[in-house]
Amino acid sequence: MSGLAAIFRRDNGPVGERDVAKMLEAVPYRGADGQLSKSFGRAALGYAKLTITEEDVADRQPVSSPRSGWALVGDVRLDNRRELLARLSDPPRGSASDAEVMLGCLEARGLDVISDFIGDFAFVAWDSRNERMIAARDTSGQRTLYYRCDSRVFAAASEIHQLFQDSSVPIAPNEDAIRDFLTPTNVFHNRRDQANTFFAGIFAVPAGHALVATRDTIAVRPFWQLNSKQLRYRDEQDYFERFREILFEAVQARLRSIYPIGAFLSGGLDSSTVACVAQELYRQGRAEDRGFTTFSIVFEGLECDERDLIGDVQAKYGLNSKLLPASNRVQSLNLTPTGFLGGPTKASSETAPVVEAAYSSGIRVLLSGDVGDAAIFGSALAFDSLIRQLRLRELPRFLQLYRQWFGESWRKILVLHGLLPLLPVGVNRQIRSWYARRSHRRDPFGGIPYWLDDRVKEVVSRRELELRLLEERGRRFSSSSREADYRALFPPEVGHNYAGWPIQNFRPFADRRLHEFLLSIPPELKFRPHPSSDEHYAAAKRIVRESMRGILPESIRTRLKPTHFAAMFDQEIQREWSVYEAAFGPGTQAEVAQQGYVDGAKFWKRLNDLKFGLWGWDFLYIHRIMWLETWLRSLRQPRQQLVTVRSAAASVTAG
Repeated sequence: MSGLAAIFRRDNGPVGERDVAKMLEAVPYRGADGQLSKSFGRAALGYAKLTITEEDVADRQPVSSPRSGWALVGDVRLDNRRELLARLSDPPRGSASDAEVMLGCLEARGLDVISDFIGDFAFVAWDSRNERMIAARDTSGQRTLYYRCDSRVFAAASEIHQLFQDSSVPIAPNEDAIRDFLTPTNVFHNRRDQANTFFAGIFAVPAGHALVATRDTIAVRPFWQLNSKQLRYRDEQDYFERFREILFEAVQARLRSIYPIGAFLSGGLDSSTVACVAQELYRQGRAEDRGFTTFSIVFEGLECDERDLIGDVQAKYGLNSKLLPASNRVQSLNLTPTGFLGGPTKASSETAPVVEAAYSSGIRVLLSGDVGDAAIFGSALAFDSLIRQLRLRELPRFLQLYRQWFGESWRKILVLHGLLPLLPVGVNRQIRSWYARRSHRRDPFGGIPYWLDDRVKEVVSRRELELRLLEERGRRFSSSSREADYRALFPPEVGHNYAGWPIQNFRPFADRRLHEFLLSIPPELKFRPHPSSDEHYAAAKRIVRESMRGILPESIRTRLKPTHFAAMFDQEIQREWSVYEAAFGPGTQAEVAQQGYVDGAKFWKRLNDLKFGLWGWDFLYIHRIMWLETWLRSLRQPRQQLVTVRSAAASVTAG
């Protein structure tokens, strides 16, 4: 998690090293091992260094080449560096940093080579001979990169607030982003990577895209598409073995560190799989064990406490495990937020004790099972796959449970998910777009809570239809299950990074090679009804359950139900009720009410219902409104405070 900064004067003005140095100083936690800046006349590049791999130790960025006139800064971990070096006729030395390897590839093959980079990366390069600046991000969006551009300046940085270090750049909310934030499509799914940010005039380089800025133009284009051909093996076991091979490669790539490794560990399939695979790699001598510690949040007295399952992983591998009690500081709402917030988000996170403990243990890499649900959960819509393979005996069980889980009519299930997927994708686009319009006409406010402001409900309703039509027009597969799996993977989920901490979150389930494989296999390999349980979760993640035999503890591999955390939020409601009342109670001036996002009286009534146990489908919406309230309040701060992210690590060290 190193830091990047870049400025290109499109008006021919000069750029000094100090201009980008100020941007780097805004992210001190990314530069624990130093900061370097260099001016190239009309452009300047800066790098805040956080060493993780052996090759990082001697890395001095920006790296540049007098031969080609290229210069580059990169927050990068290349997982296929050996293959890339082997393809170069004049490769850099074997101990070259990943940024140097990247620069050599760009010199030799130009921008087309970006699609060959496998790993987590964001980079900015200056091509002095063609007077253009290039920026790109990896296909899973694991490293962040933002930019702003006007007729005078193009600037890019790892974090949004770096771009606001120039006091001439206005800070204003992006109303379109807030509107999208409140659509049912986005509320009931994890947030997806996109170009828009919550700040007007600030954009993200989208995952899997490259940006080219010249004096007169700016273009953003995809360099890669997730579009795997279907893969067919004779034996199901071959799929499980191949998945295990790829997953082991993905975890191995993320164990490349000269520091001890940490891992989030719950009792769930995803994080447990990552931790167990890491131990198997150490046992096989495929990774050097410099120390490995797991960190787990436990919830004393609550049904979401998973310490027994965590103990099974610890016992199987003899792990150094740390159990951390859930913090009472977790908040969905903060009346007086301080420092920069990149958008509406939880006021304080339950992961904070883990990150603090990891930092205190000298850890710079935390492995997690993030993205596991998107990658391996699977879709219950495997009907067309079974029909195509003439596996008709299995079909009734799939259909029966799907109807039980989702309550759709037999007619809808058979037509939309059984017969329509057998037709060409173009026909699917037309019919499904028509169906989306029809459904919207019949229930324009479906999935939108009554307590939103009436005008906002109208805007959100129209935008919800637009988003659904965009999805259908961009449909890639006739198969409902393959399309569902594709949408779960791309655009990728927005990853959670630890603001203020010199720690990188590595997510093996975000690996591009894993995604390509998972999209290519029959959907019933990921999701198949359990023979003795009707639970939805019991049918999910089959490919992990089968491929991790002998690796995962059986108590986790065969678990039939997920852990639910409603009790934790119920505790928060009771504990923080005075805060909710101060924000939304009678006579208050809540930002979300003043700015017309909610009907204040109706929302307060809904909160009171929630306090007394009346849960409902709008639970996630309530969370979003609290996050939005916190973020809008943060914009009240004086500019100097608003554009500052506190270095959490520095405060721990001082304490």
